[in-house]
Amino acid sequence: MNQIIKKITAYLMILTAILSVPTISNSQNRAQDREIRQEIRFARGSNSKIIKKQIRRGFSHTYTLRAKRGQRMQVVLTTRGETSFTVYSPSGVIDEADGVKNWRGDLDESGEYQITIGTDTTTNYTLEVAIK
Repeated sequence: MNQIIKKITAYLMILTAILSVPTISNSQNRAQDREIRQEIRFARGSNSKIIKKQIRRGFSHTYTLRAKRGQRMQVVLTTRGETSFTVYSPSGVIDEADGVKNWRGDLDESGEYQITIGTDTTTNYTLEVAIK
């Protein structure tokens, strides 16, 4: 009887140790996503671009473009689910454009901007980017 109690106690300790291991959250998974990068170039005489693609879970799509201080950027992402984008200025994240599907704002600095799309599922999307 004493042996059975010792075995049960040992099994419960192992089970408790397994269940107490922290799980990886979605944001931590995103940090490990594979990134696909592409430069946005507007056609001559155009100030906008429409991109239609599919993004898979475990991937992020990053688009880069150059813009000048004082210009206005508009970004619209049409998709389903939890897919969203974040816009990065040359100095960091633009708070109002973090984890959104629609953003428009005046640019405070010149340089390279990045639009990063992240998702928790495989989905098709349309990304519209305009600079004025």
